[in-house]
Amino acid sequence: MTDIFFPPFLTIALTGTPGTGKTEISKKMEAEGYRVLHITEFIKEYDVPFEWDEERDCAAVDMDALEEAVFEYQKKSRRDFNEMFFSKKLTFQNLHDSPEYLPVLLMESHLAHYLCDLSVVLRTHPDTLKQRLSKRGYSEKKVMENILAESIDVVLCDCFDYCRRVYEIDTTEMDVNQTCDCLKELLHALYDDEFNVYDSLMKKMDAFSKDFAAQQAIAAGLPMSDVLDAYGFEEDGAVVYSNGDDIGDYAVDENPILAKYAPGKNDWSETVD
Repeated sequence: MTDIFFPPFLTIALTGTPGTGKTEISKKMEAEGYRVLHITEFIKEYDVPFEWDEERDCAAVDMDALEEAVFEYQKKSRRDFNEMFFSKKLTFQNLHDSPEYLPVLLMESHLAHYLCDLSVVLRTHPDTLKQRLSKRGYSEKKVMENILAESIDVVLCDCFDYCRRVYEIDTTEMDVNQTCDCLKELLHALYDDEFNVYDSLMKKMDAFSKDFAAQQAIAAGLPMSDVLDAYGFEEDGAVVYSNGDDIGDYAVDENPILAKYAPGKNDWSETVD
């Protein structure tokens, strides 16, 4: 393993259509010791500008201001983790021993995937979602808008546009405890996988910095991107989920836990009238 001082710190979006269970699940995770940032509460606490959209009955947030504020919060979370890691004399083998030792910030909101490059989407069958939203007292228009969004995978598709890795958990038949167990399993497996990618990259970078021919090529004016390509670096490490066709061609993760939560298993488009 590469000799790095602190392990990488990940920010992972917990997103989904309203009513899929984001707030309830994330609050239980937080109570158990996991780092969680609730975007709705964060917007109010940090005075992030927003306007109320009367037509859609929801807040329209200044995303630039939100992104800037969240970035500062992420930096502080990373610094706090590093301080704890050092003061408690933890090792990489301790990262899964306790929720507070896992270097992950879970960001909860239907906006979270616009702010992260890793995302977990909570899904719920539209019929069940309709019942949940109606119990909340949502207007019929707002209920229909959200169940339509869930039927045609609006949030999931957004995640593919903004995130390099996307996973989903179907909460339809599960209670809070079961969903949390799935989320924990996924978070820990995803962290390990990202850690291995990071470690491999650090090893490549270390070898690259010591490669005389590569450094000569850069000194001679060869574009850095060409040198990196020749040296075997991937463009961004993104997971490819689709081959560009209309029908999803989802990649199968080597890790069986990640494969278990791969997107594309829930086709509810037949529920759209």
